[in-house]
Amino acid sequence: MQFRISPLAAALALGGLAAPAVAQAPAPVAPASLTLTRPPIPAPAPGALKAAYRLRLTSLWPQQIVTAGCRNGGEETLDGTLTRNPDGTYSGSFVRQTRLLFCGAHGPAASACSLDLVGKGRVTMTGAVLEDETSPSGRSIRVSWTPAAGHEAEVSGECAEGFKQAVRSMYLSTLHAAEFPLTTVGSGPRTDELESYAWRVEVE
Repeated sequence: MQFRISPLAAALALGGLAAPAVAQAPAPVAPASLTLTRPPIPAPAPGALKAAYRLRLTSLWPQQIVTAGCRNGGEETLDGTLTRNPDGTYSGSFVRQTRLLFCGAHGPAASACSLDLVGKGRVTMTGAVLEDETSPSGRSIRVSWTPAAGHEAEVSGECAEGFKQAVRSMYLSTLHAAEFPLTTVGSGPRTDELESYAWRVEVE
C-alpha cells in the first residue's frame, strides 16, 4: 500500500521533529468518479445552411492612373443565385458585366498603348462548402466560375490587333475563384470584402 504524507508531516520530518501519528495517516483520495472536474462544453452545432443564396460580387481591382485619360483597372459585377445540389455542393448561372482597362506596354518590343474591353453575358458558378472557424456559421464556400457559351466581349483601343484578340480570348475563357463565409437559415444579408480575391460579396 502506498501512503501519502501531508505537507505538515513532511515539514516536521525535515525539521527533525516527530510528526504526530495523525499527521502521518494517508490522506484520503477521492475516487476517480468523484473528481471535481468540469467537462468541456461542446461547441454549438452549426446552423442549417440555406437551400439557395442570392449573391452579388463587385470587383475591388486596383486602379492605376498612368497618364491623364489612361488607366489600368476597370470594374466587374456578377449577379445570380446559388442553389444547393443533392450532393451538398451549390451551382447557378450568373449575369456578368465587365469593363476592363489597359494602358502601357504589353511586351519588350511593343510600345505603350491602351485598350478598353467591354463584356457581358452569363457565367456558370459552382461552389463547395468548407469548414471555417472564422465564419459565424462555421462554414464558408469556395466558388469558381467560367464564361458560358454566348458570352460577348468587344475590345477597342490603340493596341495591336493581335494583342486585343489575346485579351478578348483570355476574358472569355479564364477560370476565376473566390471564397467567402456563408450565412444560415434565418440570418440577414451579409457583406464581406475579400482582400485576397479583390471582390466584395453580398450574400442574402
